[in-house]
Amino acid sequence: MKKFLCLLLFLIQISIIPAILFAQQNTDPKKFALVIGNGAYKNVTKLDNPANDADDMSVVLRKIGFTVDVLFDADLHQMEDAVIRLKDRLSASDNSYGFFYYAGHGIQSNGENYLLPVDANIPTESFLRDRSISVQAVLDELNDAHNVLNIVVLDACRDNPFGWVRSTASRGLALVSHQPADSIIVYATSAGSTASDGDSGNGLFTSQLIQNLLIPGIEVSDLFKLTGADVANLSNKQQIPAIYNQFFGTAYLGEKPAGGASVLVRSAQYSNINNSPNLWSIGITAGTSFAAPFFVGTVFGTFAPFKYSFFELGMDLGLISGSKNYNYYSFSPFLHYALFVPVARAGGFFAGVGGSYNYAVLDFPDKKVPLNIVAFDAMCGFRFNMGILISYTFRTDFSTASNKLTVGYSFRY
Repeated sequence: MKKFLCLLLFLIQISIIPAILFAQQNTDPKKFALVIGNGAYKNVTKLDNPANDADDMSVVLRKIGFTVDVLFDADLHQMEDAVIRLKDRLSASDNSYGFFYYAGHGIQSNGENYLLPVDANIPTESFLRDRSISVQAVLDELNDAHNVLNIVVLDACRDNPFGWVRSTASRGLALVSHQPADSIIVYATSAGSTASDGDSGNGLFTSQLIQNLLIPGIEVSDLFKLTGADVANLSNKQQIPAIYNQFFGTAYLGEKPAGGASVLVRSAQYSNINNSPNLWSIGITAGTSFAAPFFVGTVFGTFAPFKYSFFELGMDLGLISGSKNYNYYSFSPFLHYALFVPVARAGGFFAGVGGSYNYAVLDFPDKKVPLNIVAFDAMCGFRFNMGILISYTFRTDFSTASNKLTVGYSFRY
């Protein structure tokens, strides 16, 4: 009997342990997001940045493990259907996080907030309820999912774009009147205030949020506190985000903290991030010079101690002459300083000046002629979001001149 009981206990243990281990492996929440960027409005003022905001936000959310549904320039039915899809996904698992992000026009009426579809045609305030999507309706749908946590982020606090304005339809968005439990609602700026569309490819609030979402181990409450502080500091407190928190648990939207390290300390390490587009890079290009060589290969690195500008340090290698009478070889270390004009989060125009030292060899059949030249350089180009760049350099020692055109890739870090 005793042997039988021991065998029974042993069988119970080996059957329970895998179940426990399996349960532990599946405790991570499922994460679903809906991202909407409405900018190409047909009947009201167009907005430049919502498409960039939504695109960049969806990329970052996918990086930290969210399944993302993203809409660009959506109409009312597309927005409503997408909200219902998000609720259905969240309803399938109690242990799930929901994230709703909207960039575009948003207005308030009678204390309720509305998000405008891209084809919104609202001649008077009376039509607002039927021709836009209510933020309260979004909150109610997400609350019906009965999941762990729902986050609603609204970068939508712009002036009322319609000609009609009554006292009931004032500036910005209204306070949240019926916030569900286990939810966090974040406005890009305070209730009753407005936020600009931004002039660097992203709205100010979104530009900071997408950076901070990638901080390893940051807890969700600290994430929005840090983002709010960044926006306030960068705008000289002209734009103060509003955070309404009805979530009293602990949640990590991305990577969990390792080794019990202090999240707040590690978050502080990111508080001085260079808030210009990421201009630190290494790269390589290939092209041609309109002087002697047919081929010019360039390796370079850029570093950015100042906002919206960078130093470029590199080396050109020139090969193959355009003449049948001699071969041509050269190397040219250079240093440039350039200004950067962003047109998206990590892309834009640049132009600058600098200098180079050029050592070249003209290899004639009967002799080699070395050339040593210190030259003035003027350069310009465009860098795309995906890292591809096109650059042009004019180089002269004020007696001769060359023109270099290259295409390449830069890795940003």
